[in-house]
Amino acid sequence: MKKRIKYDIFISYRRDGGESTAKILRDKLSELGYQVFFDVESLRSGDFNTKLYSVIEECEDFLLILSPGALNRCQNEDDWVRLEIEHALKSGKNVIPVMLRGFSFPEKLPDSIEPLRYKNGVESNYQFFDAFIEKLRLFLRSKPAISRRMRNRPLGKGILAAFLAMALLGAAAAVGIGRLGADRAYPATKAEENLTGNLLYYVQTNALLMETAAEYMDQVYKACGRYLENSAASREGLLSELEQNRRLLYSMNLESGAMPQELKAGLAESPFSQADAQAMHDYLEQFCQKCISNTYFMEYVTDPETYLDQTVREDVLANYQEMFREELKVIAYGINELLLPVEKEEALEGFKHDFLPQLYFIPLQAASWSMDQAALASAEENSWNVMERCISQVTVQVGEENMKLMESKARLVEELTAQGLSHEEAEVRVESLSGSSGQIAEQRAQLEDAERQLEEKLNEAREKFAPQESDDPDLVWGKMLRFLNLGLYDEALSCLDVYREKVRGQDEYAQEYVPAVRRFIENIGSTGIDYGLMVVAYEPGQTSHEQYQIGDVVIAVNGQTVHNYEEYSQAKEGISGEAEYPVVVLRASREGGSELKEQELMIPADGPRVQIRELSEQID
Repeated sequence: MKKRIKYDIFISYRRDGGESTAKILRDKLSELGYQVFFDVESLRSGDFNTKLYSVIEECEDFLLILSPGALNRCQNEDDWVRLEIEHALKSGKNVIPVMLRGFSFPEKLPDSIEPLRYKNGVESNYQFFDAFIEKLRLFLRSKPAISRRMRNRPLGKGILAAFLAMALLGAAAAVGIGRLGADRAYPATKAEENLTGNLLYYVQTNALLMETAAEYMDQVYKACGRYLENSAASREGLLSELEQNRRLLYSMNLESGAMPQELKAGLAESPFSQADAQAMHDYLEQFCQKCISNTYFMEYVTDPETYLDQTVREDVLANYQEMFREELKVIAYGINELLLPVEKEEALEGFKHDFLPQLYFIPLQAASWSMDQAALASAEENSWNVMERCISQVTVQVGEENMKLMESKARLVEELTAQGLSHEEAEVRVESLSGSSGQIAEQRAQLEDAERQLEEKLNEAREKFAPQESDDPDLVWGKMLRFLNLGLYDEALSCLDVYREKVRGQDEYAQEYVPAVRRFIENIGSTGIDYGLMVVAYEPGQTSHEQYQIGDVVIAVNGQTVHNYEEYSQAKEGISGEAEYPVVVLRASREGGSELKEQELMIPADGPRVQIRELSEQID
């Protein structure tokens, strides 16, 4: 059975004005290893409305894209953006407004979302996009899980796929790099030897920093083990030891492992992957931050005042120690994979026999060095499986909600301490803010009850609006729009199938626009557009149109977004009878293709007309 995705970040936005920014942030944050919920692309069909609140509840961060006028419709109690904001605020999520150019808060907001006005936000800046993303990450509470961090980085599973693809396609030969023949082992020239030496120095520097962080973390786990084994051990002594190692982690000079520009430039024209090499330093930073966070988490795991009994505390510690060991193995496999292009044994002589013996925690030695990529991938997969099993056991032992509670408390203590509070002051503050696990369980029960009620209403809609044999085609079309409005896309497609049969032989254009409607519905996840008007026929006497095609979905007219006939008519008001006006349509990217792309057409005001039908329901 496929595991359900657990999301870190929820993105809320208006499709008219905020969609493109939302997609860009989704792509960038996903690339950085976060699990991002992006509207109907993440949960489709009936699951979208049913699971929406659950996703907000499980996410740490709630990004709100504020395009001009984005909050104007929030005066309506059933507005989806308002409902999303309300639930995020009520659930204590980390709400981060992302303000686009031209946005300003309205003078009056509903009381339920008025706190939004005082949230720290980020102004989007496409000119300095990287700086904008880095600033946004400072506001995020969530951190990618270790498996996603590394699987989204080349040190993880992606390496195997990349190398296999290159081997199958002959990419190295095509771009003139890598192995030039069976008789030319890399590195073969002085320049290649220098580059390899520089890369090895970079790898050694980062590996030693990881080794140092691992040593501090190992001391933390051992101190926790000694404390749990000795009932008379001093709690203050343990906390002091954890704080000491935490300070050591904070004080590490990670910048000393940054990749020099000269090395980065050289890797671009080599058989080594520049991205793979950069990932090593990126993961170093993430690894150290995770170690710091885990020192705080261990305080709660070992606290005798928590609800956990002694056996559970010992088991949780044992599982975290095992995950720690497996993660260090994955780091070793990643370093090994990164250096696979080095074929000359003498080029690795010093690295294998002088440097690797210095490593104690990262299990990488000359005797275990492998040139078998399949074997490395298999070993790496085994380590991931062990880590997943361990975290599953911890979740069962502690309880998922209590796990979230302890992780949240640990993170908040960390943040408050970084802001200057003493450890004791931070703990008192967190206890006053976070509430008890019982309260969380109560909130979860209330949420599940709301989900059940919502599902009951959706089931009522499925029964009430199911197409009947006696329905005429227009009524079936209207039922299809109702299902679209509810996010029940499978049911909408069933209505479309019934509609097609009812108009068969009666509507000469149906064989063209009915498949286009299906394509439109199936693309809602990728386009983010569930509105518009479809071209379904030409003007009587016309067999074609110079601009429009049957199946085009009109989404904007003269610069204005159009959801329905009313907005379409308003957008056309004032257009001169002799002028051309721009219309944006969704159209198949190629003939017979399934992907939709936006395309701008220039329509003569006095040209032939077309017949259109709404694709979104007007709700009074």
